[in-house]
Amino acid sequence: MSLDKPYLDVPGTIIFDAEQSRKGYWLNQFCMSLMQADNRARFKADERAYLDRWALTEAQKQAVLARDLNQCLRLGGNIYFLAKIGATDGKSFQQMAGSMTGLSEEQYRDMMISGGRPANGLRVPGENGATRTQPAPPAQPTGARPAKARISAAVFSSHVPAIGAAIDQGKTQQDYWKPLFAGYDLSRQWLREHRPDVILLVYNDHATAFSLEMIPTFAIGTAAQFQPADEGWGPRPVPPVIGHPELAAHIAQSVIQQDFDLTIVNKMDVDHGLTVPLSLMCGQPLAWPCPVIPFAVNVVQYPVPSGRRCYQLGQAIRRAIESYDADLNVQIWGTGGMSHQLQGPRAGLINKEFDNAFLDQLITDPEAAASIPHIDYVREAGSEGIELVMWLIARGAMSDVARGATPDAAADGATGRPPKVVHRFYHVPASNTAVGHLILENP
Repeated sequence: MSLDKPYLDVPGTIIFDAEQSRKGYWLNQFCMSLMQADNRARFKADERAYLDRWALTEAQKQAVLARDLNQCLRLGGNIYFLAKIGATDGKSFQQMAGSMTGLSEEQYRDMMISGGRPANGLRVPGENGATRTQPAPPAQPTGARPAKARISAAVFSSHVPAIGAAIDQGKTQQDYWKPLFAGYDLSRQWLREHRPDVILLVYNDHATAFSLEMIPTFAIGTAAQFQPADEGWGPRPVPPVIGHPELAAHIAQSVIQQDFDLTIVNKMDVDHGLTVPLSLMCGQPLAWPCPVIPFAVNVVQYPVPSGRRCYQLGQAIRRAIESYDADLNVQIWGTGGMSHQLQGPRAGLINKEFDNAFLDQLITDPEAAASIPHIDYVREAGSEGIELVMWLIARGAMSDVARGATPDAAADGATGRPPKVVHRFYHVPASNTAVGHLILENP
C-alpha cells in the first residue's frame, strides 16, 4: 500500500509493524503462554500437540518446531515474544541471536567481544553484497491510475444500551420506543441503497474491553473478528463483527506516521457502543452487511482527547484511507451522546438547545464545534455528553474539511463543498439519554 516503509529494504532486518503484528498475533500469543511453568511443561512433553491448540498457520508451527527464528520473524513473530521459546529451551538471548546469523555460538560470541557487527555495508541492499530481508512492495502497474479507497459518507448516532435491549426483547413498537425507531426508518433504507465495503466505527468502550489496568486514548481493532461483549447481562444476540485487518493495519501505520498515537488491538470484545448503532442502522440481520473496523476513544477517564484533537484525527484517518490501494467505499461512523448524565445528583440532565446547536455546527461550522472546550460539554451536556467529541472524528474525515501536509487543502482532496444532509433526527428520551442522528454524504 502507499505508505512510507523505508525499513523494508534494510538488509538482515525485519521490522515488527502493524501488518506483521496482525500476521503474527497467534504466534506471539503462543510464545506468551510459555511464561507459565505448567505451559512450558506441556509444550516440552508434546510440542506438536501443544502448538495445535493455537490458531497458528502450518508454516508458523513448522518454523517453531524447527526453531527457525528467522522464519518465525518473517511470519509475524516478534523477537521479544520469540525469546520465550529460547528461554523454554534454556537458551540465552545471545545464543538465540547467534542462531539467526549463520555463525556458530563461539563465532558469534567472539564477534561481539571484538566490538559487534559493524553497520558499514549493511545499511542498504547492494552495499557489500547485502540483500534485503523483507520482500519489496509490489510494483504499481504503469499507465492506469491505481484504485484508491474513499470515504463516501459519515453516520452519527447515539449508542444507548437500553436501545439494544429494546431491539433484542422485541419492544421496538411499544409506545415508549416506537418514535425513536421510526426516526431510523429512512436510515435503514439509505444503508441498504448505499451499502459500503467497510465501516470504520468510532465508539467508546464502557469498562468492557479496557479496564482501569489499561486505558488507551485511541485504539484501533485490527483483528479479523470481534465477539459481542458480555457487559453483565450476557452478550447481545447479534452477529460477531467481521473486521478488515488489512485496512485497519494500514490506517494504524499511516495515522501513527502522522503523529497520532494509536493503540493497536489484535483481540477484544465489542460492547453496546459499537453494536447498538449497527442494530439501529441494520436491524437484526444474520450477519452485518460489511466488515467493521472498531475505533475506540477514551471518554471515560480524564484526561480525554479534545474536540480539536479528535477533529484533526479524523482528517488524518481520511488521508490514511485515501492512500489505501484498493477500490473500497468506506463509511465512517461517529457514535455516542448526545446530552446525558448517568451519575450523581444531576443524573438525568438533558439539554435540547445545546444538542441541536451542536448538530447545526457539525453540519455548517465543524471548526466551531471542534473548538468547544471540555468544560462546556460537562456543564451543558452532562458528564457523559463528552462522548460527542467522537462525532468530530467522523466529521473531520469528510472531504470539505480536508487538510494535508501542504498549505493547499484543495491539493489534498478538499472539495470546498459542504456535505449533503441526508437525514437528521433528534429524540428525547431513550432511557437516560437524548438521541441524535445524522447522515452526511460527501459531494
